[in-house]
Amino acid sequence: MEYLLGFVLLLGVLIFIHELGHFLAAKAVNVRVEAFSIGMGKKILQFTRGETTYAISLLPLGGYVKVTGQDPREEVPPELEARSYRAKAIWQRALIVIAGPLFNAALAVMVFVGLVIVGLPSLSPTLSRVLPGSPAFEAGFRSGDVVNMVTLADGKLLRVRERSDLEEILAKNVGQPLTFTVSRPSPFPDPAPIEPGTAEKAVDLPLTPRSGTAETLNLNYSPVIGQDRDTTLGIVEERGVLAGVEYGAFAPIVSSRAQGWAASRAIPSPFVVAELQYRNEMGATKALRIANYDELVVAWRRALEASPADKGQITLRGFRLEPAPAKGETPKVPEIQQHNLAWSSAAERPSPTLTEAGLLPAELMVLDVVAGTPAEKMGLKSGDVILELAGRPVASFQSFRADIQRLAASGEALRIAYLRDGETLSAELRPESVDMTDPLTETKKKQFQIGATFLANSAEAPMTLLRADGFGEAVVLGWNKTVSLTASMLKSFYHLATGGISPKTLGGPLLIAKISGESFKQGAIPFLRMMAFISLNLFILNLLPVPVLDGGHLVLLGIEAVRRKPLNIKIIEAWTTAGFFLLMGLVAIVFFNDLSRMGLFKFLNL
Repeated sequence: MEYLLGFVLLLGVLIFIHELGHFLAAKAVNVRVEAFSIGMGKKILQFTRGETTYAISLLPLGGYVKVTGQDPREEVPPELEARSYRAKAIWQRALIVIAGPLFNAALAVMVFVGLVIVGLPSLSPTLSRVLPGSPAFEAGFRSGDVVNMVTLADGKLLRVRERSDLEEILAKNVGQPLTFTVSRPSPFPDPAPIEPGTAEKAVDLPLTPRSGTAETLNLNYSPVIGQDRDTTLGIVEERGVLAGVEYGAFAPIVSSRAQGWAASRAIPSPFVVAELQYRNEMGATKALRIANYDELVVAWRRALEASPADKGQITLRGFRLEPAPAKGETPKVPEIQQHNLAWSSAAERPSPTLTEAGLLPAELMVLDVVAGTPAEKMGLKSGDVILELAGRPVASFQSFRADIQRLAASGEALRIAYLRDGETLSAELRPESVDMTDPLTETKKKQFQIGATFLANSAEAPMTLLRADGFGEAVVLGWNKTVSLTASMLKSFYHLATGGISPKTLGGPLLIAKISGESFKQGAIPFLRMMAFISLNLFILNLLPVPVLDGGHLVLLGIEAVRRKPLNIKIIEAWTTAGFFLLMGLVAIVFFNDLSRMGLFKFLNL
């Protein structure tokens, strides 16, 4: 019921706004409106006011405004000819046609203005991970830095409110000397002592990051060209980046080294650390919530520094990460475990460096090796942890995968160093080229693979609340949000035409029903955001120069303006017929895609 209600409400509002634009524009230039209908098919409500019949029809898949004289073959009574569509100047007819799409765009602006007034959840401009030794690291950036302001080469200050702001600045200023004003939060506020009786409480999931007081720094850096995925379109493309910055931190998952300090204390692998507890010099037990692996590294060091040297204990609370359930199986609720890592002398005290203490990041731990692949041929096994690629330390799974693509293109064998049972081994392999389907764009492209799977779990993406300081700023932010999203949508049409995005990603009424229902269940803000997004889609789609659509009518008006007389009616009819079949073809494609997503064809063995 929620899906149906969300679908009807979403499309009902969008169709009403679109047709209202046509209606009001026609009234403004004194064109007679005969009918105003929301929906198609059988009428379930109808009444007449003045010269216009208003109706709501059964199927909420469209609507129409019928004006006198829009059909070139229509016979118009002489007394109504002056108020007919065809009797009006070209600019007046163009106004009627374009008003519908413009009202959809205006709705998007108004929705975004309202959302930034109350607060719109957005991706934070947080540099979740800065790889050690990278250009960004050398420039002074560190994991967890939040970019607040960028000063351009000409001295202009640009405020950064969300990640898309930062991505746009980087894309437009490649090679330019920029100054980034960042806030560097303390990973943890001063932890309060654990209250008696609360130490055994279960850890809340999912985890949410938090930060303490922050210092402000100004860092100089010139963006460089690099491979990055557009957060709006999902396309991997070359654009300006902070080299060495990853926006997705790795989850706090560790694998214990077989012969390390932690392994002797029976920590299961892989283990998700949700909370770290320690006792300080005063004997008070304190707890630190852990959001990602980098925070775990800091928390471990902090705990060692605060603990007595000769006797202490660090407690890790979390759960063992189980394999993903098979299709159709219900995922198991993780069972919270607590592991006490104690030492009773200075000689037993662990290293403040997490990896030296025997707890390695599990993102580079091999989960499985496919038979017959380069990974199997080189001897890689499940449980091995990748350490180096081509003589350089591997900092993250994302960088490892990117370096495989870059280095394998030369055709030379690559040497990989890995850890097994406390021993460092190395061997050479030649990655194989395979056809891969991008899960976001559904396009196929050649990629190099070694034939091993890894535990590439990301921590929750840091979020921020985009909120205007006043109504004037809300209007600016709402407008900018609309313009930015429109530009991304236009860009997506280009990528559809050039093969960067597969037509399989297109969706129709069934997909709209699904996403509208899901956003409706999530609350007013997600639902309104989705409404603005689809309203902008309607704005752009209706202005495409396709017969039957508003853009097709504008093309005819443009030709008429150049010729200074209307086109032959047979040409107009042929244009309209071609547009109808083109539109029906598109409808067939999106319905096919919708049914494919639902698995209908797989069910029918098609």
